[in-house]
Amino acid sequence: MSSDPRSRVAARHWFSPRARRAATALPILTLGGLAVAAPLVAGHAAVWLLGGAVLLSGALELWQGFFMANDSARRSAFWGGGLSALIGGLLLASPMLVASALALFLGASFIADGMSRLYSAWTSRRQPEAIALDAQGVVNVLLGVLIAVQWPLSGLQVIGLSVGLRILSSGWSMLFTSAPGLRETDQTLVHPDRRLRLPAHPEVARLVAAVQAEEEARRTIDVYWQATFIATFFAIHAGRMSAEWTLVGLASPLVAVAGDIVYAFILALGIVTPVHLGWRALTRSIERRAWARVLAESGPSIGHRVARFAIRHWLLARLRFAVRVHRAYTSPVAALRRGLRIGLPLAAILIAVNPIWGLSWFFNTETWAAGMWERWVEYRVDPWREQMVRAARGRVPAGSAGADRLSVQPPGVAGAADFTFLVIGDPGEGDASQHSLRDQYLALGRRPDVKFLVIMSDVVYPAGAMKDYEACFYLPFKGLGKPIYAMPGNHDWYDALEAFNAVFLTPEAARAAIQARISADYRLTTTTDRRVEALVTEAARLRKEYGVQTGGQRGPYFDLQAERFALIVVDTGVLRTVDADQLQWLRAALERARGKFVMVLLGHPLYVAGSYQGDLTEDFAAIHRLLEEYDVPVVMAGDTHDLEFYRQDYPVGNGQRSMHHFVNGGGGAYLSIGTALAWPGTPPVPDCGYYPRTDALVAKLDRETPAWKQPIWFWVKRLRAWPSTPEFMAGAFDFNRAPFFQSFVEVRVEGSAHRVVLIPHGVNGPLRWRDMQCFGQIIPAHKSLDDPAEFLYPMMSDLPAE
Repeated sequence: MSSDPRSRVAARHWFSPRARRAATALPILTLGGLAVAAPLVAGHAAVWLLGGAVLLSGALELWQGFFMANDSARRSAFWGGGLSALIGGLLLASPMLVASALALFLGASFIADGMSRLYSAWTSRRQPEAIALDAQGVVNVLLGVLIAVQWPLSGLQVIGLSVGLRILSSGWSMLFTSAPGLRETDQTLVHPDRRLRLPAHPEVARLVAAVQAEEEARRTIDVYWQATFIATFFAIHAGRMSAEWTLVGLASPLVAVAGDIVYAFILALGIVTPVHLGWRALTRSIERRAWARVLAESGPSIGHRVARFAIRHWLLARLRFAVRVHRAYTSPVAALRRGLRIGLPLAAILIAVNPIWGLSWFFNTETWAAGMWERWVEYRVDPWREQMVRAARGRVPAGSAGADRLSVQPPGVAGAADFTFLVIGDPGEGDASQHSLRDQYLALGRRPDVKFLVIMSDVVYPAGAMKDYEACFYLPFKGLGKPIYAMPGNHDWYDALEAFNAVFLTPEAARAAIQARISADYRLTTTTDRRVEALVTEAARLRKEYGVQTGGQRGPYFDLQAERFALIVVDTGVLRTVDADQLQWLRAALERARGKFVMVLLGHPLYVAGSYQGDLTEDFAAIHRLLEEYDVPVVMAGDTHDLEFYRQDYPVGNGQRSMHHFVNGGGGAYLSIGTALAWPGTPPVPDCGYYPRTDALVAKLDRETPAWKQPIWFWVKRLRAWPSTPEFMAGAFDFNRAPFFQSFVEVRVEGSAHRVVLIPHGVNGPLRWRDMQCFGQIIPAHKSLDDPAEFLYPMMSDLPAE
């Protein structure tokens, strides 16, 4: 180390309280500016940027709190930092919260934080610290009111502005809050809990010293077993997730372990410690009297010794807790150790009992890894897809030009007027719900008129990996005997579409597509040439072993042009977007289909759960306008796990046309209960319906939900899971027992009869009208509730649909 006095002066200046405050406040001020700008420049990512910004600012505020000398300022920093972390979590969890609940919770948290700072300023006697706390308190209360009432802006704009101003006020306040360094340890105090107001006594001082020495002695042991817990968590996650031993492959189990540690801190510092502190506050008067008795007594009788021993043992436990809390209160390292000490065993229990909750979406941190990849993939789908399709098109033999290069031609369709095909959406769970439909579509597949099957969205869960294809795709479709085509869903994209390409594209197109994705990412991936070849080889092996006919596509989207019928399949990725090439291709495919009956399959539905989704992105709205421009009569989509149907009327010249929308995502994944349990009072169109019926779904869950989960079911059924949604809570219930409500759709192209017929099937055959909940004029007038449900559409545009 340099002995230059100037360097020592510079070091003291750098680590001075003022420099430390500036080093913490300036990043917070920067985060505040980013939060204000996020809704204006970040688009769909704004809510995630807001959540991350306020979460990071809360962490910085908590860190600064450890260095506060004034108790009032320290409490304010801890309270404000904790609320910032809560606000960040709410924003990151915003998809599971209804908009009004999110605004209400954020507003309430801002108001609570502001009131806390005003109270801290009132109790503080220091200047200018009290002024800074006063100003920040007033700002946060006003921002909380503005968020709660959504004024003068609404939605993400007011949230972004308010969150940004809150972060800015926190950073500004921090610049004026004193922080002279760590407070002196409690070695000079009689007892760590000063609220006991105990006088100095050598016995208490001896016990405090003994407890502190004991804590120091066990530190190494604590580090050892905590490291053992974390290593065990990693081994469990790596094994269950079949992680590849590469830097990218190990990222998923590492994220899961990080989630376990976060759960440990939430349990320890958010639940266990507050409960313990609350109980301690309630019993502090008893503790004070016990200390007074123990310290005053001398030479007790034999009868008193047992009671005195018990009291001393209880007081020693309380003293040990007080020492630990005080050390955590004044040292971030001690707080970290305490959180791990309490939380890791509880997190282990949570991991062990997680399967009894139903699907593992809630407490299984392996889904955090899926969420990490989801956030990354969301914004890479369009560039990936564009490069993939361009490369795959380049591998098509000469003679196929333009849009034809993405067309499929199953045997027996090209010149046929009559043929049938099946469409099944979101099948890939690989469990009883998926297999419940197997006998139905295999029986239909044996009919000679059935020419092919299309899987629409989410072929394989949870992340589209090749390791899951055997159980979730090849085995369920073994014996179909007809070509299978597929459109990827969001879960298939989480694998960067590698397994999907290997399974459904021709080998040459698959190799070209995967290599193009690698190039689009500047080769920053662990996918090597050897891995590409292994994927293609494994897909070919499984295709042969199970006799499943795949490998006939050249891209994730495609069309089929028959004599009088056109099927156009559009991949909308994760965020309901399409790249420029696909949009151009779609228009060309629609142009080629002029004069034919056109059926379009989308990755996401335009209408779902009684609401219109077409305005969620500009790309999605543009697709809807394009379909209206070309008078497309039938649009079908997956993604939501049930069966729904809507008739949308729209003006054309002096008259109107109808577009018939189907949600067909009940092919095997767990049911989407939001439609049946949260259907709006006024749906977006008058003629609509869904399957399963509300009464049938409620009867199933009433019967099958265990007693210990009944409060959750009551919350979902009676209160619509507010502030969350029934749809988000669907994973808490078990759908892998009969009765099953899975479904798929049979499409009969009957050119000889000038019509197209859509027939929904359930696990026991064709559905009947009474199985569905219908509104408006859905059921034909000449049909009874006991008749099979059929949707008939004429091929001639001047005839009305039945």
